[in-house]
Amino acid sequence: MPSGILIFVGWIVQLFLCFYVIRFISNTITRCILTCLPCLLLTYMVTCEVPPLLMTSMLVVTYCWLASIRLIHLTIFSPNQCSTLRTFIFKFLWMFFPIVPCTRDYKEQWPILYDLISGAAKLLVNHWMYRWLLMCPGSDGYARLIMFYIYALAFTFLSDFQSAILRTVTRDKYMLKSLTNVPLISRSLREFWGRRYNQLIGTILRESVFQPALQRSSSPSIAALIVFLVSGLLHVHLAFITFGDFRDTMSTMTFFLLHGLACTIAAHTPFRLPAPVSWFLTLLFLLVTAPLQNGSFTKLGPDYYAVNRPPLIDNKWIPILSVPNFCPK
Repeated sequence: MPSGILIFVGWIVQLFLCFYVIRFISNTITRCILTCLPCLLLTYMVTCEVPPLLMTSMLVVTYCWLASIRLIHLTIFSPNQCSTLRTFIFKFLWMFFPIVPCTRDYKEQWPILYDLISGAAKLLVNHWMYRWLLMCPGSDGYARLIMFYIYALAFTFLSDFQSAILRTVTRDKYMLKSLTNVPLISRSLREFWGRRYNQLIGTILRESVFQPALQRSSSPSIAALIVFLVSGLLHVHLAFITFGDFRDTMSTMTFFLLHGLACTIAAHTPFRLPAPVSWFLTLLFLLVTAPLQNGSFTKLGPDYYAVNRPPLIDNKWIPILSVPNFCPK
C-alpha cells in the first residue's frame, strides 16, 4: 500500500482516537502527549514524502498543521466543545470546504454575478502574471516582489468561481468564505491580519489558538503574540520544505514576530491616526517587511514556475493577455 494512503489512514485513526478516547483522559499531560506526538509524527512523515519547490507540497503540509492545531484545541484545551462526532468532523472538513451562510447584506452588496466577474478578472491577471514571471529571472527587487504578490492574490479566482457555483446551487443561502477581502485597503495591521488577508487560516488560528490562549491568559496581547508565533512556525516549516535550508527560515520568523509586536503596540496606542495616514503607514510597513517573508520566493526563477503551473493555464478558450517584453529589476 502506498505510504501516502497509510499516512492518510493514520490521520483518520488519530481523529477518531482523539474524539472517542484521548479527550476523556483526565490527566492533561497525558492527553497532550497522546495528541501531539502522533500529529508531529504524521506531519513529519508527510514532510518526508512531498517533493520540494511545489506549491502542492506547501498546501499539503499546511493542512497537516491546521489539522494538528484543530486536534490540539479540541482534545487538550476544549475537550467538551464538540459533543457529537458530526460536529467534531465538521471542524476538520471546514478546512477543505469553508462554507458559511450568505448574509442578507452580503447578497445585496455582492450578487452572484460579482463572484463570476471577479473570478474571471483574477483568472486573466493570474495567467498574465504567471507568464511574465515565467520569462523573467529571479531577483530580490521590489518590482519582482509586487509581481509575486499580484500573482498570489489573483490565485483566489478558483474560490470566486466555486463560491458562485455554491451560491447558485443553494439559492444564495451559502457561500465559500473568501480567502482574501481586499487586503490592500487595510487601515491597520490588525485589520489586515484579522479581517482581510488569508481568512481561512485566520479563522482557524482565531478559533483554535487565539480564543483558547485568551481564556487562559486573559490578555488579548499575549494571545495575539501566540498566534503570530504559531503562524511563524508554520511558515518556517513551509519555507524549509520549499528551500531545504534553515537559513531561509530565520527571516520568516522575524517577519511574523515583528508583525505581532507591531499589532500589540498599535492595540495599546492611545490615539488614532486619520484614515488616509493609517492606510499609508500600514501599506508602507507591509512593503518594507514583505521581503523578510517572501524574499526567497521572489528570487526563484522560471524553473520554479515551470513546475507550478496554475489551473486552466492550458485552456485555449481563455484569452491570453500580452506579456511585456521586459523584466523588472
